[in-house]
Amino acid sequence: MTRAYEEIVDFIAGGSSPHDVAVWQPSTEARERVAELIAAEKTGTISADDLAELNHYMELEHIMRLAKARARQSHAA
Repeated sequence: MTRAYEEIVDFIAGGSSPHDVAVWQPSTEARERVAELIAAEKTGTISADDLAELNHYMELEHIMRLAKARARQSHAA
């Protein structure tokens, strides 16, 4: 199983333009996986490994939000 956050890592590692960053979205599969992880966390049934996966995704998602904001600023300039 591919971890949901690996898509972000692959995207960053592959290089991208500011436009690519501004429009990037995770796949449906990644969004569904994150939703599963969040549901498990809310019900208290999340494993330690799954919690670590969710935390990694959330950290990278925050970084992507910051990168998107900068990319939009650079694209608008």
